[in-house]
Amino acid sequence: MTRTENCSFAGCGQTVVSSLEGEELCREHFISVCYTRLDRYAQIQHGRGMKDSETELIRRFVHECLRQTNEIEQDGRNLDPLERALLAHIIERASDLGRHLRRSPRKAASIAVSLCCDKLGAAWEEKTETVLLSRYGASLRCGHPAEPGETVEVVRSDTGQKAQARVAWQLPSGDEGVRIGVEFVGCDNFWGLDWAAVEEAR
Repeated sequence: MTRTENCSFAGCGQTVVSSLEGEELCREHFISVCYTRLDRYAQIQHGRGMKDSETELIRRFVHECLRQTNEIEQDGRNLDPLERALLAHIIERASDLGRHLRRSPRKAASIAVSLCCDKLGAAWEEKTETVLLSRYGASLRCGHPAEPGETVEVVRSDTGQKAQARVAWQLPSGDEGVRIGVEFVGCDNFWGLDWAAVEEAR
């Protein structure tokens, strides 16, 4: 969504179109900051072993970068071909960085679940299915605007098992609405899989 404030970069009078890690940015500086941080975090990732705090910092940046970049790209106003190409490249690089930060392997599987959100004044519930599973969460199709940071309850249709989860990211998914990624809160191996075997099968 286009805003009326000016970019936080000194001397820049352009209109803010997005924010990233607390900085209010115009489109030009948003693209520049994304590339700078993607380069920095890629160097950290490929260097010495990362601390858990660094991994979480980069993971949060990836989620925020993907969400904000998609919003700008979907809005589409006044984007020239070069800017569209740069935004697409940022999405590609951030997605690749995110894949290397995964704490467990992924397994493609369609499991019927219900998602429930008790957000005050905007509660919703829907039946859907998973796309990818991980030990710590899943990606799912979702017809509601589940925002990163929100809490949802995941209920397995086959077993009735329930778990609280935090929405980690949301991305457009064509005619299917959106795809969301959730991370379970205080629940280990909700899917009941042998993850060592999944890892070996990769």
